[in-house]
Amino acid sequence: HEFLSDLIDFLHDELAAEKCDNDASKEDEGDSKPAAAAGEDKIVVEEHIGSSNHDPDEVKNESSAKLTTTNNAALPTDDFFHLKVRVCLECNSCGYSRSKDELYRHLSIEVGNANENDIWTVEQGLKQFFHSEKRDVKCEKCDDGKTATQTIEIISCPKALLLHFKRFIVTQELKPGNGKYDKESDGKSENKAAFEMVLKKNKAKILLEESLSITPFIGDKVKSPDGLYRLCGVVHHIGNTASSGHYTSCAKRKLAVASDDSKAAGGISDEKVAEEEWVFFDDRVGRKKSLDYVVDTEKNQRNCYLALYELR
Repeated sequence: HEFLSDLIDFLHDELAAEKCDNDASKEDEGDSKPAAAAGEDKIVVEEHIGSSNHDPDEVKNESSAKLTTTNNAALPTDDFFHLKVRVCLECNSCGYSRSKDELYRHLSIEVGNANENDIWTVEQGLKQFFHSEKRDVKCEKCDDGKTATQTIEIISCPKALLLHFKRFIVTQELKPGNGKYDKESDGKSENKAAFEMVLKKNKAKILLEESLSITPFIGDKVKSPDGLYRLCGVVHHIGNTASSGHYTSCAKRKLAVASDDSKAAGGISDEKVAEEEWVFFDDRVGRKKSLDYVVDTEKNQRNCYLALYELR
């Protein structure tokens, strides 16, 4: 997921840089239109790109980025992967609140206990991400305020919602020694057993349904789409640790359907879109699969790692 997150960020930076270069070239050639008013030709937007971690001192841990774009063409990365949330801290003593907006390209959500028999749902993970939390933060307005309640709400829905399931957990494992002397230490110390840090995989079953609603997490005063999404892609990790394993994926594709008139003419109608089918990918192998295979197979439920949804 880190690779995919960096890929989206790098792609965004490259597109933004190319856009700026093209705009500069047009200005040099004298082809650009004169601005009607100050600030109308170009808009500079300063946003905070979140990392799905909560930092009480900074409301949330993020890196700042200034994005420059024109008012008539949004970058594809902003057009699709642009989830904006508002993080608010309210003093539990005097009620003073402060907030800031953050931009996310994807969300990293928790996964339930692998030992439990119940299936973990995506909605449960989202509830944990957006639930209110008590923070140890000193109030800026009163002396008694030592804690604050943090709330998060969505203020802008993306066209593509990318979810990362936090399956890997940092654990300590005992690495056995071989009972021999360590040559690097001149034979003065024996190679004994020691603990090492391992990212172990949580194989809890996750239920991926075809439809997903994020409406409960959208702010009350926000005018946005209804927050309904459809599953269109899944990435699976087959393995036990983060340093080993194999990746497979399932993706949905649309098929064009010919209307009666176009069938008679031997063509395909652009107005009528098809049925949809799922395709399973494993290296060079691709096979058609059903939706039940994608969401109901226990192997896929225990190994799903990334899920991509499209706005309805």
